[in-house]
Amino acid sequence: MKKLSTRYFAHRGLHNSHTAAPENSLEAFRRAVNSGYGIELDVQRTSDGHIVVFHDDTLTRVCGADKKPINMTLDEIRQYRIYNSDQRIPLLSEVLELVDGKVPLLIEFKPKRIDNLLCENAMKLLDNYEGEYCIESFNPFTLWWFKRNRPAVLRGQLVTDFIQYNDMVPMFLLVLLQTLAYNYFTRPDFISLDMHCKNWASYRLMTKNLTQFGWTFRSAAEIKAYEDKYDYFIFEQRFSS
Repeated sequence: MKKLSTRYFAHRGLHNSHTAAPENSLEAFRRAVNSGYGIELDVQRTSDGHIVVFHDDTLTRVCGADKKPINMTLDEIRQYRIYNSDQRIPLLSEVLELVDGKVPLLIEFKPKRIDNLLCENAMKLLDNYEGEYCIESFNPFTLWWFKRNRPAVLRGQLVTDFIQYNDMVPMFLLVLLQTLAYNYFTRPDFISLDMHCKNWASYRLMTKNLTQFGWTFRSAAEIKAYEDKYDYFIFEQRFSS
């Protein structure tokens, strides 16, 4: 995998409060750019096909509304603010315009099951973007779409303890995810690994020859402890050295 211009990525932007610079907001992304950090962000699709930057399945936690972005139009989503701030849920196009190639982007695709339209509509924007970026997803079908349709785009498999989702995902799929068996077909360029799973034997075996991102670090001391174990670091908010 080609080397990115920074090792450090601000998780959902450089957010530091619910009012001034909340997560996945244009202000949080602006602060990351000004500090020279790469940006990790999340993208989803609205019901009318727009690509918005938002993490959760519903707006409940962040906006106080029990609604799913995939079931909402862009106009409906624009009615809400992020936490108690003046920031709205941004479009991916707005983020690309703001960042303008100044720092690399790590874009997590968050589809429900298989969502080719999410990939297609996002790439209509990214095909014309001249800055550094790579994509990642927990969903191997997203990586498969990129392998077939945009093989030059760097793609990463997100990895955690998938067994914790045994009440949401059929067991046979959990086994495939937990063993990273899908990697034989999706051929990721990198692994984005939950830092707490670093020493799992199955993950060490399947990831030893791949570039590795680690997430989510919450202090400079944590990063220092893993300095020689990860190629790139995704960190939460601003930490002191």
